[in-house]
Amino acid sequence: MEIKITEDIAAIFERFASSDYEAFLVGGCVRDALMGLTPHDYDFTTNATPQQVHEVFSDYHIIDTGIKHGTVTLMVNHEPYEITTYRKETGYDDHRHPNSVSYSQTLYEDLVRRDFTINAMAYSPESGLVDYFGGVSDLNNGILRCVGVPDERFEEDALRILRALRFAGRLNLKIEEETEKALFSKAGLLRYVSVERIAAEFNEILCYENAEYYLDRYRDIIAVFLPEITVMFDFDHNSRYHCYDIWHHTLKVVENVPQEPIIRWTALLHDSGKPVVAQEGKDGHLHYIGHAEQSYRIATEVMERLHYDNKTSKAVCQLVREHDYIFNNDGKIRMLLSKYDLEFVTRLIQLQRADNLAHAPEFIRDDAIYDELLRKAEEFSHDILHLSDLRIDGNDLKEIGITGPSIGYCLDRAFKMVLQGKIANQREELLKYVSSLKLSK
Repeated sequence: MEIKITEDIAAIFERFASSDYEAFLVGGCVRDALMGLTPHDYDFTTNATPQQVHEVFSDYHIIDTGIKHGTVTLMVNHEPYEITTYRKETGYDDHRHPNSVSYSQTLYEDLVRRDFTINAMAYSPESGLVDYFGGVSDLNNGILRCVGVPDERFEEDALRILRALRFAGRLNLKIEEETEKALFSKAGLLRYVSVERIAAEFNEILCYENAEYYLDRYRDIIAVFLPEITVMFDFDHNSRYHCYDIWHHTLKVVENVPQEPIIRWTALLHDSGKPVVAQEGKDGHLHYIGHAEQSYRIATEVMERLHYDNKTSKAVCQLVREHDYIFNNDGKIRMLLSKYDLEFVTRLIQLQRADNLAHAPEFIRDDAIYDELLRKAEEFSHDILHLSDLRIDGNDLKEIGITGPSIGYCLDRAFKMVLQGKIANQREELLKYVSSLKLSK
């Protein structure tokens, strides 16, 4: 089976061959090429040691990026190519990293230590495709399978548990039965993985088109690092407005928002506070007064624990807090734009659109409502948004005899009236309005 390679890659292979060393493209680039996808990067494995790679490519720039583990980065025409010496690993006491790494002389020993069959294939122009573990067959059959014994692969590196979900979601693969059993039995090992790595992997899973399936089928695995979601599992909404339990309502919202981390995280956590505040009313149904604020507190804890950057954390938490905001007039749109910005309001409307679609059919609002909200948000974003845009200030108020705390009060009232479209942002009209406030006090 031939894989198309670039001139630069062909030159690298030729340089190794002329120096009597083996070299193969390996891992993800081979997998992607076989699937007809364009690889993001190209990794080589070779029987040459890092020192020998330096000698072979002495006229090129080489960076010792992972020299401890036998990896260097070769720069060719400003493109990086990772080159790693065949290696074998022993002992994984921390369930993340090998206790020791040693060089190997065979490609098999290098490939047998890898995670999944689809990532354990290699290619060179001379040898063609090397597939010891059935990676091609698994790709053709849409299967994700561990190399060797699944329990051992996940014991070696617990991050592979989330990588399994990520690869399955990204490539639309079904996880093989024994591999799936091991995912669940070894899920507790995720506690050995740094929160930063967990967040990076989960971000991708959360943003796949088919995220709803993986979030539901593997919810007990995800709950290991996100225990806040467990209270939503099988929690009956017991509300005439809903036809799903809280968890499946949440998944429907996730499914219907754009595939980007901030809004996907918001969708996942927006109702997380409902089970905490649920109270049965006189009508026999459950009511969730204050759930947005409770969900906000939960979101804050999650974002902090997973070490999200301030921008992402702030955006998610604010969206969760405002997710039930009522857009019942143009003034409410302007008020929200003045408090946040157009990007925030756009995301909030997208969230509410998705939330609407996850209600009982008889209570789903006309989708055109949200198109109109988005149109108005865009239009109003060019209008007055901040108090500093008001055509009067404190000096103007002093001239008509308003002093002290009354200045702030009058400016705030005038600003809100302009946002609500009740008065124009014109000096004379604003002064007339604040004068009436003064007289009525």
